[in-house]
Amino acid sequence: MTVDEIKKCLRDFARYGCFQQSKHCRERMQERQVTIDDALNVLLWGQVSEIEYNEMNDNWQCKVTGTDIDGENLVFIAGVWEHCHTVRCITVY
Repeated sequence: MTVDEIKKCLRDFARYGCFQQSKHCRERMQERQVTIDDALNVLLWGQVSEIEYNEMNDNWQCKVTGTDIDGENLVFIAGVWEHCHTVRCITVY
């Protein structure tokens, strides 16, 4: 997948409320007081980088850097499955 394809998947899923989180991501969001609105802001407006294919999970993983709703820096590692079947937050920092 290209950066543009991954951006489109992330933004489409964020717009339609299909934000999925791994257990690890939920724990980190709670620990760091990151809300769903913060996450959606990053997915909608953040920059996508460091794309690599993860053979073990059969998905593309990418780093999404942006800001939360208060303007603080926030980074998500997201897993994107081909053809936008699923987008899942793996971790946040």
